[in-house]
Amino acid sequence: MDIAVETNQLSKTYIKPRGWRRVSRNKPVTAVTDVTLTVEKGELFGLLGPNGAGKTTFVKMLCTLILPTGGSATVAGHPLSADRAIKAVTGLVVSDERSFYWRLSAWRNLQFFAALHGLYGRAADERIRAVLEEVNLLDVADQSFSSYSSGMKQRVAIARALLHQPQILFLDEPSRSLDPTATQRLHTLILELMAKRGMTAFLITHDLAEAEKLSDRVALMHKGQIRQIGRPADLRRTLQPQRKYVLTVGEMETAVRSQLIQKFPTITLADPASQPQINFSAGEADGLLTAVLDFLRQNEINVHTIDSEPPSLEEVFAHYTQDENVETPN
Repeated sequence: MDIAVETNQLSKTYIKPRGWRRVSRNKPVTAVTDVTLTVEKGELFGLLGPNGAGKTTFVKMLCTLILPTGGSATVAGHPLSADRAIKAVTGLVVSDERSFYWRLSAWRNLQFFAALHGLYGRAADERIRAVLEEVNLLDVADQSFSSYSSGMKQRVAIARALLHQPQILFLDEPSRSLDPTATQRLHTLILELMAKRGMTAFLITHDLAEAEKLSDRVALMHKGQIRQIGRPADLRRTLQPQRKYVLTVGEMETAVRSQLIQKFPTITLADPASQPQINFSAGEADGLLTAVLDFLRQNEINVHTIDSEPPSLEEVFAHYTQDENVETPN
């Protein structure tokens, strides 16, 4: 197994300087605590968590933008102390549009950033043309950055990150300010780039649907700690045998409905389109499904359909953070 990113108990604690407001507030703030994980080459790895979970701090350490206070990590085989080597093989996409010059065109902006990577003249122009073509902005490359939509600005940010042909692309909340249509286009672009370049991508997001759609594996982060790592489907299976069931049944008299609810208080009844539905969650081994079916049979209630589905990634996240009483990210 080829490893693109590996961390071993990586941690970051911020220590406030003396005299910061009041002495009582000079307590250290731990943003990331003992994070150990590996990301394989060619993988799209998702780091999922609510705002303030420590995701951005963690990635900034991997990009050598801030120093860790504990643990170790390698990026493309380089230790974090190899600052220049890591920056040469990584690209970082952030949703902060202020890092661009709004009065300049996309082309002029990229010329500036190409120079920071040591690319000038014809070599720079060739790379700029190539990356703008990849993000479908070559036709509007001479328009000012300020005239672009949020989705176009984000594609310029991706083009900038690709200028020096990185091996690993870090994406920090790439769809945060985008509408659903622009988000869909961005997701398609990311997947196309992954397939074309064969590079590794590290996605930071608080969007459960985005993480599940794009990621090969997902790490659930909360309060600076990794709670669980796995493929989205595997994470959902960690809550099994719990499944959600929807039974569409025949007509039920009021007395039978009352008996059903009294006997099984965890179920709910609904009547969409005048067809009664029985909804509940149950484990395969706890016997609830069998008991409900027995009750319906004894009361001569026809069962038309039985639908079931595994827990969603949202339910998985809530399960691993429920002891902290936090809101599930959306």
